[in-house]
Amino acid sequence: MGITGTAAANHKKDRRKKPDELLSSVIRETAIPAAIELLRSNTAFVFPSGTAWVILVLAGHDIGGLSKRHSRDEAKGSIIELIDSDQITTVATAEMLAEDLFGIIPTEETLARMDEYSLLKKAVYHWAVVWQRPNGDLVVEPGSRATFTQAQKVLSGSLSLAEAVGAEAWAEHSGIAENEATTAIPAVRDDDASDEIFDPLPVTDVDEESVFDTEPIDHGTDDDPAPVTADVDEAPIAETDGLGETDGEDTGADGTEEPGQAHTPHAEVLLSDQHQAREIIARRFLSEELDLDIGLDEFTATFAIGAPRVHIEVPSSATDWLGDQVAQLNRQANAELAQLRSAHENELRALFVTLMSTHAEQVIRDVATDREGSRYKALKDSVEQTHRDRQAEKEQRIREAKARITQDFDEQATAVAQQAARQAELQYRERHRAKMQRSQADAVAEVERLLETAYTHDLREILRVRRSDAALKMQVGTTRIFELLAERQSDYLSTEEERLGQWQDRIQQVIDDNRKADIARADAMAEQHRTADTIEKLRQEQDTRLETQRRDYADRLRTMEGELERHRRDAVTNMQTRDAEWRHILGVEQERSKSFLARNVDLMHLAESAEDSANRRWMAHSETQTRRNRTLISLMVVLTLLVGVAGFISGALLSN
Repeated sequence: MGITGTAAANHKKDRRKKPDELLSSVIRETAIPAAIELLRSNTAFVFPSGTAWVILVLAGHDIGGLSKRHSRDEAKGSIIELIDSDQITTVATAEMLAEDLFGIIPTEETLARMDEYSLLKKAVYHWAVVWQRPNGDLVVEPGSRATFTQAQKVLSGSLSLAEAVGAEAWAEHSGIAENEATTAIPAVRDDDASDEIFDPLPVTDVDEESVFDTEPIDHGTDDDPAPVTADVDEAPIAETDGLGETDGEDTGADGTEEPGQAHTPHAEVLLSDQHQAREIIARRFLSEELDLDIGLDEFTATFAIGAPRVHIEVPSSATDWLGDQVAQLNRQANAELAQLRSAHENELRALFVTLMSTHAEQVIRDVATDREGSRYKALKDSVEQTHRDRQAEKEQRIREAKARITQDFDEQATAVAQQAARQAELQYRERHRAKMQRSQADAVAEVERLLETAYTHDLREILRVRRSDAALKMQVGTTRIFELLAERQSDYLSTEEERLGQWQDRIQQVIDDNRKADIARADAMAEQHRTADTIEKLRQEQDTRLETQRRDYADRLRTMEGELERHRRDAVTNMQTRDAEWRHILGVEQERSKSFLARNVDLMHLAESAEDSANRRWMAHSETQTRRNRTLISLMVVLTLLVGVAGFISGALLSN
C-alpha cells in the first residue's frame, strides 16, 4: 500500500513529541512539481515507462532520530545542513513525515555527500517507487530492503534497476513485458504452450524479413485497401500412403498399433512449431500500439474446429468374433480419419494465421504515421507542429507566469512596506524570497505539464482514430479470408466424406467374406459351451466336498482352542494365588521394619533429651560458679579498701 502525498495535505500533530523533536523540524514537505522535476532529472533511477521513479526511503529512528534537537550532534548537524542546502536532495510528503520517514533522491552529488558519513552508509534503507496520479497526487510505494552500496552500483551501471527493485515492482511500473529483458520485442508467455489454439502450424515459409520492413509501402488509398490474396494451393497438406495406414503410424505384426509409437514424429515437432508460430505473431503485433492480434475464437466457431468427428461403428449384425476382427479395421479407419481431420484443421489454422498476418501487416502500413501521403502522417505532423509551437511559446508563458508571480510578490511587499518601516519590508523580502522562488519553479513545472498533457491528448486522439480505422479494415479483411477458407474447407469435407465411404465399403466387404466362417465358429462355440457346463458341474461337486472338509477342520480347531483356554485360566488362577501369598509375606516384613524404625526414632529422641538436660545443668552450674566468683572478687576489693582506709585513719591518729 502506497503513501499518498497531496499538494495540500494536513499535517498530523504528534502529541507525544515537541515540535523540535519531530523530523518535520529539519525536513520540509516537498512541493510536488519541484519533486517531479528532480526525479525526472535522475535518469539512472527512472523506469523505462517514464512515469515512475525510484528513491531510497530512510526511517529517522533507524539512525537514532533526526530533528532540531540533534543539530548539536556533529555528524547529524552536518547532515541537516546538507539537506537544507539541497546537497542531499530529499522527498517527503506529509504522511511520510508523520511516520518519521523521508525519501532520498540518489543523485550523483547526493550519494557523494552521503559517502562522507558512516551513519548514512551503514543505515538500513528501502527502495520506494514514486509515481503521480492523474489528479496530481504523489504516491510513494515502499519496496524491498536496500543498501547504500546498491544505490551506488545502480548509479554507476554495474547493477540494473530491475535487479535492484525486484521483479514485481519492475513488472508493475516499467511498462515492459515480462520477457523483454534482452529485446524490445515481447515474447509469448510460457503458459501458451498448453493453449489449444497454438497447434503446430507450418509457418516456416513466412518471410520474416518482411515483418521488419521499415520502408513505407503504398498499397493504394486508405479508403480502398488492396485485397488480401494468397496462393492457397501452396499450403502443405498431410499426405497419406493408403487406406490401411497413415504417415507417422507404426503397426505391430498383428496389425495393431504399438502403444507409445503412434504420432511420435508429430509430437516431436509440436513444441518447435508452436514456439515459431507464437514468436512470429508476437514479433508482428504484440509490440504494436494498435493492439492488433490474431484471435482464433471466431475462426474456431466459424469452421467448427474441434467438433466431434465421425466414427465408424461395428455393424450390429456382426457376432463377437467377427466384431473383434472388424474392430481392428475400425480403429485404423477412425485413426486415419482423425489424422486427416486434424491435418485439415491444422492446415486451415495455419492458412488463417498466415493470411491474417499478411492482412495485419497491410493494415499496420495503411494506418502508419510515417507513410507519405497518408492522413495519419498529416495528423501526426500537425500534432508535432502544434507541439513545437507550444514549446516555442513555453518560454513566453514561463516569463509571463514569473512576471505575474513577481508582480504579486512586489505588490504584497509594497503593501507590507506601507504598513511598516523599510526594515520590515527588507525582512519580508528576505523571509519570503525562497517561497517566491519555489512558486516560480512550480509555475514552470505547471506550464511544462500542461504542454505535455495537451501533446499527449492529441497523440491519443490520433491513436484512437487509427485504432478505429484499423479495426474496421481488420474486420473487412477477416470476412474475405473467411470466404476463402470456406471454399478450402468444402474441399476438405468432400475428401473426408469420400474417404469415409471407402472405409465403409471395405469393412462391409470384410463382413460379407467372413459370414460362413462366422457361422461355423458359432457352432464350435456352442459345443465349447456344453463342455464348459459339464466342467462347471464337476467343479461344483468338488467344491461341496471341499466345504465339508473345511467344516470338520473348523470344529476340531474350536475344540483345541477351548482346551487351550481352560489350561490358560488354570495357570492364571495359580499365579494369582502365589502372588497373594507373596504379598502377605511382604506386608508382614514391612510391618516389622516399620516397628524397628519407630523404636530407633524413640531412642534417638531419648538421647537428644538427655543431652539437652545435661547441657542445661552444666549451664546452670556455670552460671552459679560465675556469680560466686564475682562475689568473692567484690569482697576482696572491699576488704582491701577497708584495710587501706583503716591504715590511713590509724596513721592520722598516730601523727596527731
